[in-house]
Amino acid sequence: MKAGSLDRRITIQQPTETQNSFGEIVVSFSNFAEVWAEVIPLSGRELITAGQVLPEATLRITIRWLAGINEKFRILYEGVAYDIQHIAELKRREGLQITVKRPE
Repeated sequence: MKAGSLDRRITIQQPTETQNSFGEIVVSFSNFAEVWAEVIPLSGRELITAGQVLPEATLRITIRWLAGINEKFRILYEGVAYDIQHIAELKRREGLQITVKRPE
């Protein structure tokens, strides 16, 4: 993995469950790690639902190896939260290739 290709800063967030005053489970996110990444757009489109235009984007993000990440986490990139769809290990723990999608 070439260090020069990791030219974008992303924040990986993990879910945290808490209970509100009504006893309901509320999911919030806290920062897990801030890392350098390579971000490649795979697809993008706009959906029109109930008269609203909703952008949809899928990205492939490559980072150096980082243990503990799973599909319940999310990634913040340029102020937008993306849900993790798939995580693949590159070589022998050299890096991770993460496919993310902007939620609708």
